[in-house]
Amino acid sequence: MPVDDELIDRMLSGELSDEEATAFEQWLKNPANLQRFALRAELHSDLRQSLRRRQIQTNALEASNAASEIIPGSTKQNHQPSLIRSPRRVLAIAAGLVTAACLLFAFLQPHRDDQSTSEDRVAASVVRNVGGLLTKGDQQWDDPQLPMGDYELRKGLLNLRFGGGVMVYMEAPARFDAVSDRRVVLHSGRLSATVPPEGIGFTVETPEAEVIDFGTEFSIDVEGGASEVHVFDGLVRVNPGASNQRDASKSVDLHASEAVRISGGAPDLVGISVETNRFIRNFDEPRLNYARAIKRLSPVVYYRMPIRDRGLVSEPPEYSGVVLTGDGKRPAHAKGVFAGGSLRVGVDSIGRGGRVDSPPAFNTGHFSLTVFVYLEAPAHSAMVATNRDGDRGNFSLSLNKNGTLQTTIVMDEAMTPAITTVVDKATSHLTTGLVTTSTTGNSALPQKTWRHIVVTADGEQLQIYEDGRLVASTACTEMASSDSETVWFGTDAKATQVWDGRIDEVALFNRALNGAEISTLYRTAQEEIARLR
Repeated sequence: MPVDDELIDRMLSGELSDEEATAFEQWLKNPANLQRFALRAELHSDLRQSLRRRQIQTNALEASNAASEIIPGSTKQNHQPSLIRSPRRVLAIAAGLVTAACLLFAFLQPHRDDQSTSEDRVAASVVRNVGGLLTKGDQQWDDPQLPMGDYELRKGLLNLRFGGGVMVYMEAPARFDAVSDRRVVLHSGRLSATVPPEGIGFTVETPEAEVIDFGTEFSIDVEGGASEVHVFDGLVRVNPGASNQRDASKSVDLHASEAVRISGGAPDLVGISVETNRFIRNFDEPRLNYARAIKRLSPVVYYRMPIRDRGLVSEPPEYSGVVLTGDGKRPAHAKGVFAGGSLRVGVDSIGRGGRVDSPPAFNTGHFSLTVFVYLEAPAHSAMVATNRDGDRGNFSLSLNKNGTLQTTIVMDEAMTPAITTVVDKATSHLTTGLVTTSTTGNSALPQKTWRHIVVTADGEQLQIYEDGRLVASTACTEMASSDSETVWFGTDAKATQVWDGRIDEVALFNRALNGAEISTLYRTAQEEIARLR
């Protein structure tokens, strides 16, 4: 069938008959013809821009001739394009071919001859650098533009923008090669990418696979001779094998909530569970219903634990603190319970907790603390939050020696005789002249799970709530006053009770929240988590 520009334009507009569309698909099998179509398709950018992302993803798949495979460990199977024709089908073919042609056109761009060298061509630009140390050729790289070349992120976090508006988030340690503004080779480390429709075709290569995006949000972890690909939204195609050993028949398509592991030398991909808590996918703390719900309860201070290189930010800002750091290979921030970041303490990170030297006073006799905690590994005697240091301060929340949550307050000495007949001697005792009382949860804290914890002291009961449920209660009097004593998160004053995981969304109150308020907070949090996954 002779093909001219008029026929291509009719194809792009979805005006071909079923017979013409079939013949046109055969004509496109010639790479030279496909390139000609790609160039013509660039003139029809209005059509491409009008397509919604989901439509682009579906049509791009239908236009692909890659072999179908069943993902290991999954019931999903990829499908070849249907042969049934209809006017809507013809338009779908047109849209799919536009996408395929644009992908080809984008891939061809880096190979065009020009007068600039690879060192001159910019592959990406730095959007945000959070405590990052980026090197190129063993020299620190501070320029906001990244030319093509090899880089190593030795510490901190980096947000890069590639071609087509692709946003990439990297966590140290990581080593990568910016091949072009559409392609990255990740030799080791963690990378997350958010790809808009304009960035379709963005490709990440690892030692074990090639990952081609079709408009999505995904993360890749390369470590220990294996690559993992986790898809949170949209669609990616995974071509397993080293660059010179890939077998197209083993390619798989991953949709949202699917993940695979590719081991070096292994013949097949292995389906695994997608991990929503491992990767930092955004540096910003979004405006959330949970945050609004907290603020409606009028906390004295609220720490959202955002990813910042300026310290531990609070609302109001006068109660901000510092992030404590030490030895380790990963940053002091990790993904938060919702989105954005959390304070990462221990594990394999440089994070050693947080310290606030000028916190608000807690002197009303009543108190509440709300917090999300995430335990990475079994831990004992690990601190969540406290302002106690010897005979100073008046509250703490920690894991006891059995790995169970325990909260302790210092009571007002003038009030303690009133409870001597009802408080169990095992939970109320004298310490360095102070009368304290503690209450303990009924089970060990689970690992790798966010848990919503609330502590309240209302002058009568000291209580712990876990995920909206009251789990422990002990009689108490009013809490002793404490005027602006240093507050620690994830550690104690002597740095001996270090947390091993993450801490997020900490709010402190000079009043006791009631059960209805706590239930509402937890329900709001669950709705937020479900919405953002």
